[in-house]
Amino acid sequence: MECLKGLLLLFVCFFCVKAQALPSVNALSWVLLDASSGQILAELNKDQPLPPASLTKVMTAYMVLSEIREGRLSRRDRAKVSASAIVHRPEESSMFLKVGESVSVDELLRGLIVASANDAALVLAEVVSGSQRAFAKQMNKTAQGLGMTQSLFANASGLYTDKHYSTAKDLGLLAVRISQEFPEYFEYSSSKDLTFRDFHKKNTNDLLFSKLPVDGMKTGHIKAAGWCVMVSARKNKRPDKKSERYIAVVLGAPSNQDRFAAGRILLEFAFSQPRIVKEAF
Repeated sequence: MECLKGLLLLFVCFFCVKAQALPSVNALSWVLLDASSGQILAELNKDQPLPPASLTKVMTAYMVLSEIREGRLSRRDRAKVSASAIVHRPEESSMFLKVGESVSVDELLRGLIVASANDAALVLAEVVSGSQRAFAKQMNKTAQGLGMTQSLFANASGLYTDKHYSTAKDLGLLAVRISQEFPEYFEYSSSKDLTFRDFHKKNTNDLLFSKLPVDGMKTGHIKAAGWCVMVSARKNKRPDKKSERYIAVVLGAPSNQDRFAAGRILLEFAFSQPRIVKEAF
């Protein structure tokens, strides 16, 4: 009898949420997920292929952290910067690496995630795979293994090409997997700034400076992609309670302000729902 009551409550809660209006978000595509289960709580155009811009760097980080987990790489290892990794276009984000200098993997990961540095992405690609082309090939193999069946990667940084695209659903899956497998990612994405030599940059994720319990994950912007953000926040961070983590992925917002408004709206929507409802999806 108690089991029947529980199922009835779950059934009622499920349809209550279905009846609610979706959050109003100004973006081409978005998805909101429960990070513990990977379940989608709400979405719009989740399967629409779009340029991911620098959200690509989450895949780059996933691959680097996988190498560290397998013992083939260490955060303390140092990489020599090659000429092919130097960023030449002024519109590209950079941590201003110099040809021939030695930089630790840890410093490169911080530059990649906090400052969205393209040169850090290129050096890490060469560290993992030996060349940019080989890394892109490995990215696609890794994506397929993660179930990201609607994605194609051509580079480690997110520069635009028509052969480089993903979807909110696939990027949400990536975000869930990196949060589950590599919680150390949040050591980087929660950092509010980066200092490297005389270079200093504030984290590009403005939601880290909001009242929400945000701890990352990544921003992205190029003209072809619009303004994008992948953002994570945790609820119930007290040690006597299991934290609930929610992740929002927003693609194609028309402005910097719109992408962060979208992330905030989606996370607030997730926090407002009873836990039993979210587990029903």
